[in-house]
Amino acid sequence: MGGGPTCWVLDHPAHLQLFQSFIQDGSPVDIIIATNRFEVDSMLSSQNCPLPERHIVRVSRPVGSKIIPIQREIRAFKRLRKVTSILKRRRLTGKPIEKIISKGAPLELRAAKKAKIERRIYLTDTEVNHLAHRHALSAATEVILSANWREHLDGGFYAACREQGIKVHQLEGELPHVYLKQPETLRYPKEENVPRIFYRALLGGGIHDKQELVSASPLIPDLGMEVISMTENESITDPWGLPRKLSQFDGVLSESVTIAHEAICQGIPTLLVSKAQRGFLDAYLGSGLLFRIDSTVKGPTLNQEVAAWREAVQMRRRGGGIAVGWSNCWSKLNRIINSS
Repeated sequence: MGGGPTCWVLDHPAHLQLFQSFIQDGSPVDIIIATNRFEVDSMLSSQNCPLPERHIVRVSRPVGSKIIPIQREIRAFKRLRKVTSILKRRRLTGKPIEKIISKGAPLELRAAKKAKIERRIYLTDTEVNHLAHRHALSAATEVILSANWREHLDGGFYAACREQGIKVHQLEGELPHVYLKQPETLRYPKEENVPRIFYRALLGGGIHDKQELVSASPLIPDLGMEVISMTENESITDPWGLPRKLSQFDGVLSESVTIAHEAICQGIPTLLVSKAQRGFLDAYLGSGLLFRIDSTVKGPTLNQEVAAWREAVQMRRRGGGIAVGWSNCWSKLNRIINSS
C-alpha cells in the first residue's frame, strides 16, 4: 500500500503521531528525517515506539529562543546540505526516493528538489507560518491544506500556489482523527469532588511562538481544580500515549494549539490561552468544547470565558459531555499520499 520509497520529515511530536501508520505500511527502504528535539528524541527512543526499523537521519532545528539569526542560517545551510547529500546518494544505490512528505518543514523539500525527487509534498495547517510557506513555494510540487484553511491569514500562500501551478489538495476532517479514536460521550457522573485538569505549558522558541505564546499559569491559583501540569520538554513515561491520555481528564488548560486540538477532538472542554490563529480552531469556538483567551489580564472577557469553560467541565462531569463528530481523514490523506 505504501508505494515506492518515501522520505518522511518529522519536525514535531505530532508529526510522528500523524505519519506513524503510513510509515508502518511503507517501504523498508524509506528514510526518516527527524529533528533533534527533546520530545522527538523521547518518542524515537521509547520502548513503546511503534515505528519500524528505518534509516533515520537526525537534523538540527534552525530555530530557538537563544539562537541569533546567523546561527539559524548556518544550521539551515548544514541541514540542507546534509539531507541533499543523503538523498542524492540514494539515487546511486538503485533505491531512489520517489517522494518526500513534510508537514510544515520546507528545507527538506529544497533538498529533494536538488536531488531530483519528482513528488515533493508539503502539508500544513498553520496559516501564519509564512517563512516556511515561502520556502515551500520554491520547492513543493503539491500542497495539502487543512479543511478550514483561512486564506486571509496565510500571507498569499494559497494564491501563490495557484499562480505557480502547484497542485493543491484540501483535506476534509481533522488531522488528529488520523491517529486518535472517536471518544464515547461520558454517560455516568463522576464522584470526585474536584475536577482534574491537564495543563500544558510551552517554553517557546518555535518559528512563530514568540508572537503567540501567553502563559496560563496566572489562572491556576483561582481555578479551584486539581491541576496536573506538563511543560514542553518534560520527560514522561509514554510519550506516544499522551494525546489519548488527555481523555482521562475533566478538562484541559493549554498554551499549545496542538494539545488543544487533540483534546477538543476527544470531547474534552479546553481553555486555550494563546494568541494563535488557526482555521481548524474556528469550528469549535462556541461549541461548548473550545474556549480561548489571548491574555490573562483580569477583566470581563477573561472572567466570562474562564467561567464558561469551568461550567463545560462540570457539565461533562455530570454526564453531559458533548458528542464529537468524526472524519475518515486517514483515508483521505492516504489517497493523496499514494496517488500517482
